[in-house]
Amino acid sequence: MIASLIIALHLMGVITIESATTSLYVAGALLIIAEIGIVSFGFLFMNGVLAIYAGYAFQTGQDLIFGIPIGWSVLFGIAFIEISVIAIVVIVHMRLRNMKQITGTQSMIGAQATIMEWDGTRGSVRYEGEIWKAKSNTDINLNPDDAVTISAVKKLDLTITV
Repeated sequence: MIASLIIALHLMGVITIESATTSLYVAGALLIIAEIGIVSFGFLFMNGVLAIYAGYAFQTGQDLIFGIPIGWSVLFGIAFIEISVIAIVVIVHMRLRNMKQITGTQSMIGAQATIMEWDGTRGSVRYEGEIWKAKSNTDINLNPDDAVTISAVKKLDLTITV
C-alpha cells in the first residue's frame, strides 16, 4: 500500500522519479524488516518486495512491473485490494475483541453458582461441579442450594451477589 501511494505521488507529479525510487527502496527495506517483528503472514514482506521491484523498475526506466504497465487502473486496483484486506482484518478483529470470554476465570463472571454452605459474608459455592471459596461484600443470609451470581474472581476466591 505504501508503494502504491509513492507511485501515485510520482504519477501525479508531486515527487520526482529520483525521490520515488529512493522512497520505494527505503519503504521496501523497512517493510521487509518489519515482517520480522510483526507477524503479518507475509503481507508486509510481499509489499516490501513489490516496493523494491517498483523502485528498480523506475530506476532502470522500465514502465512495466511484472509485465503490467504502471497506470492509474493498476495502481488503484492494487490499493483497493490492500485496503479491502486491511478493512476486513480490522472488522474481524473488532468483532472478536468484543466477544465474551469463554475460557479462564473471566468467563465465570455473570454465571450462576449454588450455595453449599454460608455464614454471613463467607462460605462455599458449587460452580460447574467444583466447590469454590466464596465471599460477599455484604452480610447475606443464604441457605444451601440457593442460586447466586458470580460477580468477580480473585485467585481462587469468588465474589458473589444475590
